Amino acid sequence: MIPVPGEEGVFFELASLDRSEAERKRLFAHLSPDELLRGDRLLDPVKRERFLVGRGILRELLGGVTGEEAREIGFASGEHGKPSLQRDAANGPIGFNASHSGSCLLVGVVFSGEVGVDLEELRPDLDFAPIARRYFSPREQQELFSLPWKEQLTAFYRCWTRKEAYLKGIGTGFSQPSTCFDMSLLPGEKPALLAHRITPEDVGRWRLHDLPVQTGYCAAIAVLNH
Repeated sequence: MIPVPGEEGVFFELASLDRSEAERKRLFAHLSPDELLRGDRLLDPVKRERFLVGRGILRELLGGVTGEEAREIGFASGEHGKPSLQRDAANGPIGFNASHSGSCLLVGVVFSGEVGVDLEELRPDLDFAPIARRYFSPREQQELFSLPWKEQLTAFYRCWTRKEAYLKGIGTGFSQPSTCFDMSLLPGEKPALLAHRITPEDVGRWRLHDLPVQTGYCAAIAVLNH
């Protein structure tokens, strides 16, 4: 896995979900009956294959981190569905988070703390303005729509991935209003949680990074160390 610059004990991996038949067979052998059942419920064959491949890759990556067999890894879920590893306290608090978009999977791992990641495949034709008006804070909207038109789509994805990485990191997802906090989004501005009107202490606790991923994608990671 790749170290996140400026962080200690924080890593990420970007993997392709399109694999050969032999690789799919190997990855599927890691999966639990529940994961196979979840895959079977997906009617789209491409989405089904990518879901199952993604679960297999996640298990292999976490197995490499924990030293456990991929098929033996156990998962638990938080109050709002954030996944975590089932581990004895003596084995250490390894946190992870995953996101998939298009044909890619992004996994973030922290050896002591909490982590959230988001990956988005860029869509040049995305009608982003209504989405921003619904999910962005007033400050974020003002900054986004003040940019030249040709810069707005990139700034939208920059803000969206940072916001979702943070929301996944704290474990609430969009059950917490995404308009109650401000994320940086201007070109050249450091990724950061700028203000929070419900839990202002998070501004000094959570750190944001944009991740270097392949052309056509945008990604971010949010980190809280214990």
